[in-house]
Amino acid sequence: MLPEQIRGKRIVKFEPTQPGNPHRLTVDQHVFPKAGIQRFTNSDGIVEVFVKKLGRVIPLKPNNAIFCAKRVWDQKTEAGVGKNIEDRFQALARAIENGSVITIGIFEKRIVEEFFSLWRTRHKFRLEGLEDVSLYGVAGDSLTKDQQEILERKHVMYAVDGVMKGRLMASLHVFGYQNQFLQDNQTMQWGIARSYSDEFIVPDCFDDMMIVPLSPKIAIVAGLPDSILTPDQVTVINQAAIARATDFYFARRLAVSPVVRKISPPFELQFDDRPY
Repeated sequence: MLPEQIRGKRIVKFEPTQPGNPHRLTVDQHVFPKAGIQRFTNSDGIVEVFVKKLGRVIPLKPNNAIFCAKRVWDQKTEAGVGKNIEDRFQALARAIENGSVITIGIFEKRIVEEFFSLWRTRHKFRLEGLEDVSLYGVAGDSLTKDQQEILERKHVMYAVDGVMKGRLMASLHVFGYQNQFLQDNQTMQWGIARSYSDEFIVPDCFDDMMIVPLSPKIAIVAGLPDSILTPDQVTVINQAAIARATDFYFARRLAVSPVVRKISPPFELQFDDRPY
């Protein structure tokens, strides 16, 4: 394990649970799903992670804290909203891998875009946190720590002494960003991109570039038809991943994930003009 969780420039306040976490609230919250990282692991169950802060590659397991936010959003957003989006996407990813889905149709498009928006929103939460909100004119309740955790476990929003914790409003932000993203990209088409030999790199977030890596040799890319990519085209995607990574990027084997080549022919990728 790394000695500390890597974050952006802003320090995000962490509120620990009660000792022993009696209500089993999720503390380490994956930004990119653990199931997605596992598809990039080698035979030893690890991925190779280049940590920008350290300037070197570290072999890590998918449950390492580097992949997680530290209780930045609430249990409703984690186990309810987020899990529902993740489950649909993971089912689609398995179907693409086994060949039962060979193109991104209308149904699949919605699943991909909801997942991409969730991934990007979680990354924003991880870097910036969510500010508490003062409810003027609403006193709220003086709840004990145990009472607060019980309510959160039951996916209930609450205020304490007129203040609602920012993480309790995370689901509202998730849906808000998601609805805007879906609206802005109504005509966008996504393609399934495959590589025969070279492998994809996954950043902690692709930010404005609409790409979702599925496995070392499969990615879903906006504005691209279903296709087999050349080594140069895989290089373009990997260069974009490295350029947009905030704290780290990973792959199954970074040595076979090309990042430097003369790019030919030209390869155009799609960007989202609005960050969220």
